[in-house]
Amino acid sequence: MLDIDQMAIRYGRIYMRLHRLLDRRMAAEGASLARTKMLHHIANNAPVRAADVAEWFDLAPRTVTQAIDTMERDALVVRVPDPADRRAKRLDITDKGRQVLHQTEPLRRELVEQAFSLLSDDDTMHFARILDRLELAIETRIEGDTVPYAGA
Repeated sequence: MLDIDQMAIRYGRIYMRLHRLLDRRMAAEGASLARTKMLHHIANNAPVRAADVAEWFDLAPRTVTQAIDTMERDALVVRVPDPADRRAKRLDITDKGRQVLHQTEPLRRELVEQAFSLLSDDDTMHFARILDRLELAIETRIEGDTVPYAGA
């Protein structure tokens, strides 16, 4: 019988190794993985509140504000009025921000494809099903939702 605690540790270690490798390779190209991830989130959810960005990445609001200030200074994002609250601002990505994402995407894709290229199509489909089950278990059992998982 496999030790699930060891499997969880290995899964985390593999994720962190891939994450660090991607960060190093992006840094060598003059990009930042943290900035790119934040830009992706803003692009996919724009216009988004800074508080939502902080919550998504589990970061302190001040940390996100500093990152946004830098990205705004570099013309990657812009603060826009919140239509529901005149006092609040939301974030949107600029054309320059989209260009940065477009430039870094091939490197990210290349590294991910290299990492997963050893898996057959069947392995990939099986892994996707496992990830779906793990994600659902976390959402329904661990985070407190009471909806039972049918595969249990």
